Amino acid sequence: MRGKRSVAALSGAVLVTLATACGSGQDGGSAAADGTCTPDRAGGTVTMGTYSEPRGLDPVGQPGNAVTGGTEITALFDTLIDWNATKQAYEPRVAQSLEPDAGFVHWTLTLRPGVKFGNGDPLTADDVKASIARHQAPDNAQASRGEVAVVSAVDVVDPHTVRFTLNAPYPDFPHVLATDVGMITNPRVVQQRGADGFAKNPAGGGVGPYEVERYAPGEEIVLKAKPDYWGGPVCVQTLRFVRVAGAEATYQALANGELDVAFLREPQVIAEARQAGYHDLSTLINYGEGVIMNSAAGKATANLTVRRAVVAAVDPQGVNQRVFNGTAPATSALVHPDTPGLYGGEQGPAHDPALARQLVAQGRAAGWDGTIGLVADNTPTRVNEAIAVKAQLESVGFTVRMDTSQPLQDVIKRVTVDRDYELALWGPQFFAEGTWASINRQLNSASPANYYSYRNPDIDHELGELRAAASTDEKKAVLGRMQLAFNADPFAANLAAVEESVVHRDRVGGLQLSRGSIVRFDKAFVSDGS
Repeated sequence: MRGKRSVAALSGAVLVTLATACGSGQDGGSAAADGTCTPDRAGGTVTMGTYSEPRGLDPVGQPGNAVTGGTEITALFDTLIDWNATKQAYEPRVAQSLEPDAGFVHWTLTLRPGVKFGNGDPLTADDVKASIARHQAPDNAQASRGEVAVVSAVDVVDPHTVRFTLNAPYPDFPHVLATDVGMITNPRVVQQRGADGFAKNPAGGGVGPYEVERYAPGEEIVLKAKPDYWGGPVCVQTLRFVRVAGAEATYQALANGELDVAFLREPQVIAEARQAGYHDLSTLINYGEGVIMNSAAGKATANLTVRRAVVAAVDPQGVNQRVFNGTAPATSALVHPDTPGLYGGEQGPAHDPALARQLVAQGRAAGWDGTIGLVADNTPTRVNEAIAVKAQLESVGFTVRMDTSQPLQDVIKRVTVDRDYELALWGPQFFAEGTWASINRQLNSASPANYYSYRNPDIDHELGELRAAASTDEKKAVLGRMQLAFNADPFAANLAAVEESVVHRDRVGGLQLSRGSIVRFDKAFVSDGS
């Protein structure tokens, strides 16, 4: 790939070309007020209801999608590469270009000229290298370390050029730089404040369109527009992010005019919002709703017989009807049939109460006492879901200790940091974009973000095949073999794919949907200027 030819990478069935873009170069947008941000539309405040709070505002140490603060953090730091969900394509953003060699092992990134951090420091190739090294650090236990594990060397060619060397071919490498890894942090500000201080106050440390004005955990996050953002004028002057417990309460706050934008993840509420005529930007996520199982030693779920009993006992359709009124895309399979380009027809494990009873009896005969712990956050829907799953498990002989006392952020920590659970209602979230990365960082035996302590050499092998797959048919074949492996040795009982939707009022226009259900506000505006 010498000689400046076009850069092409395969993502699912979509041929993606990375070329120089003007400004932010985004076409994906809102169906509300027409157009994009222009100087005459400057002004106004937008309040967004979020799913949960981030644990801090540093891209390092965050799970990285919209459910965990991805929209807020992206507004502060931007990304080198963007996933344009409307076009289903990678596009340069803070980067001017990203070009691979013929084998997709060496990638050359050129930075856009004139980009500055919030404190005025120019963004350089050395800053990119230093920022990526933070994600590679051994003490980073979050998803970004797994994402960046594909990189074996980062070399500074000149002040605006970085050369990445990967440990194996990876045609979808642009995905890595569209995640938290591509959110470049100012190393001088990080050093001055320390990691903890930077997470609480990253002012001056990012190149995104907004700067933090107020970070009050449990209350709100307020961001102010930069007057000199590299991507052009920023119209919405103030962004305010608040969490409202539960999708129904979040939707009602939108309907009452308390929110302008709302992140929804419950199918019945998304359906209600659509019926009411709200605009929405949606993403379908495979394995988005399920019961994950901890295979760590000392847990009941370390026993394969117990894990298979859980999977046989859980009925996705039953949970769908009881909790979601039949509106969820229920399936036990790894890939939902509505996923473009990835579904090959393979079926997930069947709901089989008789088999579940038999397996529970086998486990008890081997010395297990039949008890198992189930944790879920305390939002109303999660509590109802936990009650439904508990009933299904107890109907086949389990004794379930259910804990729904904690808020979502505490359950996230309990699973991802403390690994203190046996069963948890959780969304592994395997996106169509970056499918290999999504699965690999969670289920590769060596991944630090393997929250399940799951070890399966067959899956490790298939993950290698999935990374190298260059065509849709190859990806389908690999995912089909993985489904068979998960049927025999499960890490979770899948309940449904999940649709995430960002819904918004008519006054908001110019929103852009990116990876992980993140929305970008740099080209957004409010039609009434308030």
